[in-house]
Amino acid sequence: MAGAFVTGIIISFLELACTGQIYLPTIVFVSSMPEMRVRAISYLVLYNFLFILPLVVVFVLVYYGTTSKQLSGFLEQRAALVKLGMTVLFAALAVWLVLALLL
Repeated sequence: MAGAFVTGIIISFLELACTGQIYLPTIVFVSSMPEMRVRAISYLVLYNFLFILPLVVVFVLVYYGTTSKQLSGFLEQRAALVKLGMTVLFAALAVWLVLALLL
């Protein structure tokens, strides 16, 4: 348990070095603009939820008895479908971004 705690602290500091460079200045900037505060907090909550969602899913799967072999086998069998899904998702996000910039 102590090893997991120490590992969590180390990973948190490493992620802070990566994501904190954008995350913290954005929060400070948005906090300084009252008209954007509610929308920004909503996006912040959504971002944090989606950031931890994969961890929660894996935790629940392991809690109910899924092994790493079962999970990796599941992903190997569906690798093409997962890649196709990611392609569609990112293409949709690209279209949304272009439309948002043009309109």
